Amino acid sequence: MTFQFLKRSAPLAALLALALPAAAQTPPPLAPTNPNLDCPNPPSQPLIMPPEIARDSANKVLKGTIILSEEFQRLPTSSKGKNVTCAPQIVRMFRADGAPPTPPAQKPAQGYNDPIPGPTLRARVGDLIQLSFVNEVNSNRFDKNIDIDACTSVGQGGGIYPGGAKDVPPNCLHASSTGNIHFHGTHTNPNSTGDNVFVQVRPLPRDNQGNLTTTPQQATIGFDEFFKNCSDKIKQQPLNEWPMTWSDMPQDWVTKQSELLMAYEKQNPTQPLWTLDRTQLVDGWPQYYIGAVPYCFALPTYTAQTWPPPPNSTSPIMGQSPGTHWYHAHKHGSTAINVANGMTGAFIIEGKYDDDIDAAYNKYVLKDGKTWSMRTQPVLVLNQLATTNNLLSGGGAPAGAAGIDFEVNGRLRPIVSMQPGEVQVWRIINTSARNAAYFMAPEGFAWRQLAQDGVQFANVNYQGSLNHPFFLAAGNRVDLLVQAPTTEMKADVLIQAVMGRAEVKPTPTSPTPTDPKPGIPLMSVNVTGPPVTLNGQAAQMPFLNRAPQQPLFLADVTDQELSQNAYAMKTLIFNSQPPGTARQHTINNIQFHEGDTNVWVMLNRAEQWKIENLTNAGNGPGIIDHPFHIHINPFQITEFFDPNENLTDPKTGQLEGQLVNGKTVPVPKYVTDKTALKDPRQCFLDPNDPDTWQPCHPSQQTNLIWWDVFAIPSGLLAPTKTNPNNVIPGYFKMRSRFVDYPGFYVLHCHILPHEDRGMMFTVEVIKPRPIPVQHH
Repeated sequence: MTFQFLKRSAPLAALLALALPAAAQTPPPLAPTNPNLDCPNPPSQPLIMPPEIARDSANKVLKGTIILSEEFQRLPTSSKGKNVTCAPQIVRMFRADGAPPTPPAQKPAQGYNDPIPGPTLRARVGDLIQLSFVNEVNSNRFDKNIDIDACTSVGQGGGIYPGGAKDVPPNCLHASSTGNIHFHGTHTNPNSTGDNVFVQVRPLPRDNQGNLTTTPQQATIGFDEFFKNCSDKIKQQPLNEWPMTWSDMPQDWVTKQSELLMAYEKQNPTQPLWTLDRTQLVDGWPQYYIGAVPYCFALPTYTAQTWPPPPNSTSPIMGQSPGTHWYHAHKHGSTAINVANGMTGAFIIEGKYDDDIDAAYNKYVLKDGKTWSMRTQPVLVLNQLATTNNLLSGGGAPAGAAGIDFEVNGRLRPIVSMQPGEVQVWRIINTSARNAAYFMAPEGFAWRQLAQDGVQFANVNYQGSLNHPFFLAAGNRVDLLVQAPTTEMKADVLIQAVMGRAEVKPTPTSPTPTDPKPGIPLMSVNVTGPPVTLNGQAAQMPFLNRAPQQPLFLADVTDQELSQNAYAMKTLIFNSQPPGTARQHTINNIQFHEGDTNVWVMLNRAEQWKIENLTNAGNGPGIIDHPFHIHINPFQITEFFDPNENLTDPKTGQLEGQLVNGKTVPVPKYVTDKTALKDPRQCFLDPNDPDTWQPCHPSQQTNLIWWDVFAIPSGLLAPTKTNPNNVIPGYFKMRSRFVDYPGFYVLHCHILPHEDRGMMFTVEVIKPRPIPVQHH
């Protein structure tokens, strides 16, 4: 199976660490000489949609080619409030072969392209995904560390990384030109040509002048044959484990890969990719490739008519959830910089969810004479674009302060257009490598949340979401039903860029210059033009009366399901130490290690885990709510405890504030001093009694929300007489069904510099084996 061979051989990073010292960073060849470019002054750019790879509806397949390449772009460096500066930067990015390029909002200065996410993938539940991935990066344009797993040496705070950070390979930052794709949110095969993040694809080879010596056509030989075979094997049987080994692959492609890998190892003897791959050619799936790999996997449909599926049913247990998902590069050590470069894109998976919304709204007519459609709704890919990692420092980026701004589809503060009375579905994806975005409803507009992380809400959650603010951690997605007023107006969508919930500031009852309304504009909404019409008359599009019906497989994970698994409870403890600490970012006090499995789970069983966070602002690096992400299967939150939590209005979801020395500040929900209890909703945490370290007034709600990323609340330093470093951990408890697909995948912090620096575990889902019965 995938990745097993590393258990029987020395990890590549260890070999490289011995063979190659970290290279000093040098300016990339062919760099532009002009340091500054004309930069558009936001908000002046309309929102632009990325190009799209659309499904073949007749054959129920999404087929296309994604190319990893590089180019110089006009990249915003910082807005510093309102004054935007741009500079030419070389970045790696995803592009679609053959898809029409998106026109720039404004003509790029001096010929440089503006940033844009990778192509939007649009498929449907039940489809087969067939994507060719080609790595055309010209690594000659980057420093030596682009090609090795040694830590990238860069200046940071007057020092040279990784010296002060004490990081060592493989858990350190390096800007690798190796590529792959993680299909974030897919419930599918994690092995071979599925959502396999252990695959590593080196660029197509080039000569000293930078010319390709192997073309994409040569590297993808046999792909058409493979995709046909894959369709025959898994289209009707989405749980079929195929391909298993290279013996299932077209011989032409196997021959070409063998040839390229042998040539690469001969030219780079300290990178023995062919030697490592060869150990698994018989009974496993090799990890390393040159130039191109195919991705082929199913988006399974739940076909049973009841939940749970009856005995001996061939239906998947979960099925793929229709909704807003995404994809990004997942090369360990390089995820942060690659995502910051813009190697992300939306993955929209349609289903009955879309059909139900369309049926409610397609009777309304827009100004272009077309009927309302889910296919044309805004896809909002958020990112914090950069070419260097913010290596050691944390914190958000409030207006006027140092930091990296959020862009939407590559643009700073673009303008979303709506007609009077229109309702839109905003598919919002936080693809940033670092910050969370706390969203606040714009004045004059109303919204309701339809889905979280690509999984639709139960009706009770939809009904309770009116105008509620929401916390969108790195990796989270939200489907939002947004209702415009019936008159023309403009408004800003404000966010607070934070690292944890406790950093969020309340809105003053009466804002003043010394006590302003918090938040910075993410984008603007301009309501203009003729109103939406119904039967030829101006109309106000209403909210849905109720949320679309959830699929049966989204039923709550029950106590009975957990009782069938004697090993259903696990505890994972995330912790970040102050900068300069060796092994700064850990899970259970250890870091990711190539070849090790950290968590074992039995296939088709449910489990409940407790996920804790000891990171704190007292003796740690600050308030950091680590976004916990696990691949393949979503999960539900059954208990949540944030010792730094502040009081919110239960009806509106708004953070409550109190005036202190002329400033509006939050009201803490938990205190460690009984004399500080001022509100009946507050609770006392006894630093000496861990039994009090749990939520007060816990919710008894059913129809729980499903997530695939959930930010673990930060810990709270609570010194005692015997332990000045005593920390009350934040935590949540989750339940998940580890179903349908065995194999290897990962869980990690989605603050990607933390993942790159070791905050990641390997999960192995194992098929049950019959136990021999002995009669005595």
